[in-house]
Amino acid sequence: MSSSLDQVLAAGRLAHQQLMVDACTITRPGPATLDRTTSHLTPGTATVLYSGACRVKAERLPRDRQAGERLTVAARYELALPFAAVPAAELRVGDLVTVTASGDGRLVGQVMAVMAVDFGSTATAWRITIEDTT
Repeated sequence: MSSSLDQVLAAGRLAHQQLMVDACTITRPGPATLDRTTSHLTPGTATVLYSGACRVKAERLPRDRQAGERLTVAARYELALPFAAVPAAELRVGDLVTVTASGDGRLVGQVMAVMAVDFGSTATAWRITIEDTT
C-alpha cells in the first residue's frame, strides 16, 4: 500500500477505536461432559478468545427465525473490535460475546453469538456480526 493510504488508514483506525466505549469478552464453550449415572450434562470450561474494547451497534434489519411453530425475531448487532485485535484463536460461528461494560447499561451482561466474521485490508475496525441468544 502507498504511504498516504497507510496514513489515512492509521488515522481512521485510531478514530474508530476512540468510539469503542464498550467492553466485551469473547469465549468459546468447552466440550460438555455427560454424567451417565444422572444423565446430567455439565457445560465445559469456556476458553477466553478476546477481552477488551469494542463497539456494539444494532443492525436495523432483524432476522426472522422459526422456533417450532412460533415465529420469533432475532436481534442482530455489529460488533467492532480494534483492527489490530488478535484473539487467542481464530473466531468461529457459535463463539459467545458477553458485553462487560457499556454506556448503555442495558447491554451489560448480554450474551450474543458470533454469526459472521468479516475481514478487509482497508477496514477501520474488525467487524463481526453477532445475534442475541435469548
